[in-house]
Order: sequence, then C-alpha cells, then structure tokens
Amino acid sequence: METTGLIAARAAAYIALLLVAGLPLHALAAGQVLTLRARLGLVLLAIAAAAASAWWALESIATMAGIGLDQLDQATAEVVLAQTPLGRVMEWRLTALFAVILASLLPLRRLRLPVLALGGAVALCSMAWTGHAGASEMPIHRAADVFHLIAAAVWLGALAMFGASSLSRTGPDIAALSRFARTGSVVVAVLVLTGLLNTLSIAGWPMLLEARWFTVLAVKLALFALMLGLAAGNRWRLVPSLERGEPGAVARLRVSLLLELAVGLGVVGAVALLGLLDPVA
Repeated sequence: METTGLIAARAAAYIALLLVAGLPLHALAAGQVLTLRARLGLVLLAIAAAAASAWWALESIATMAGIGLDQLDQATAEVVLAQTPLGRVMEWRLTALFAVILASLLPLRRLRLPVLALGGAVALCSMAWTGHAGASEMPIHRAADVFHLIAAAVWLGALAMFGASSLSRTGPDIAALSRFARTGSVVVAVLVLTGLLNTLSIAGWPMLLEARWFTVLAVKLALFALMLGLAAGNRWRLVPSLERGEPGAVARLRVSLLLELAVGLGVVGAVALLGLLDPVA
C-alpha cells in the first residue's frame, strides 16, 4: 500500500541523495575541485538527505503497521528498526552522510573529493537495499540498481553544476560542457542497460503491460526520452552556438539545462512511486 506521505518522503530522499552523491562524483570524473561554497552546499544537502531519510523510514514503518504517521509511537519504530533491514540501511546511510559532512569541512586536501564521492555513493546506494531491489533474491538485480543509481547521480550532479554555472556572472563553463559529452554517453548507456535489467528482474517475462506499475514506468521512460532530447540539443546545437558567440546562446542554454534538471527530478518522482507499486497488480 502506498501513501502520499511515503511517496513524498521517498522522492525527497532520492533527490537529496542523488545530489549528495552526484556532485562529488561528477567533479571527480571531470577532474574539478569543489569550491568552499559548493562544499557548504553539500553539507546542507547531506543534512537534508538525513532528514528526508528519517522521514522516509518513519513513513515506511507507519505503512507497515497500517497506521498514520501521527499514530506511530517510539516503541513500534524501535522494534521495526531493530528487527528489519530498514535499521541497518539507516545506520549505513546516516554514517555515510556524516562522513560527507566531515569531509566537506575538514582540511583533507587531495583525499577530500574521493572521500566525498565514496560517502555520497554509499549513502545513495543504500537505496538498493529497499524497494523491489531490496526484496529481490537475485544479487544481479541489486548490482544493476547500484550502477543505475550511480549513473543517474552523475547525470543529475552534472546538470546541477552546469545549471548553477549558467546562472553565475561568468556564465556556463563551455569546456566542461564539451568534456561531459563522452561521460554523458557512458551514463546513458549504463542507465539503459541497467534499467532494462531492473525491469525484467521486477516484472519478469512475459510482462503484464496493463498493470499500474507499467503506466508509471511509461511516464518515467517518456520523461527520460525528453531528457535525452534536451541533452542532445545542448550538445549538438546550443553548446556550438555558445562557442560561436551567437547572441542569446547563453540564455537558451540556461533554460535548456534548468528544464533538463526539472525533467530529471520528475523522473525521480516516478521512481519514488514505482518502488511502492506491485508490477502484477
């Protein structure tokens, strides 16, 4: 049974965790250094991810108990956390998020970015031990979900960085946009392959296409296709026009990047609902 509160909590946790992991993963892949402002933003995102995860855990426990969140008591929450994988997931996630906060603030120098990327990735990939992947008995399903989450984080992290730079006084970083083209191709390939594997692992074959789960999946795929279209337009049309110095190119690229990020958040919302639906119901 899915509830509005549980869907919203899952979506909030997904968004915050994807950004906590995606920002340092993208910076690490691009050979960039996170500025002090970016690191402080990462601290706030880690705190938000911890709060959203706690909300998600409480909503999950209330749903398991068949009660509203306002009726949940401390004793019930403690018993469920102690006797189900949810408690271990929360321990790993909160520990990893605390490591992100420490690495953002301590003078780690060269170790900072790898620690941030690892901590963010561990916190994010703990989601693979919940939902359909968490209930699966196939290790390959959980592994595919891990790679799917990491690829999505790199894409959203890059979009957040590019969107923020497009709003700055200096404008978007053209060189960084061009370099991301190759990484973006790998990310899309990983998302497609792992997404297909996840779908087959969850729904099996032949698939019951009239199920509600497939309706939400179709919405997710449509939004994903829109993201691909926007990304292709950025790469082949808007970035070259920006390199040529065409009037209005910066504004068009800014709108496209922010729209692509918004569509990506829509995909996350669909994923939050998919994890609560039965693919054969």
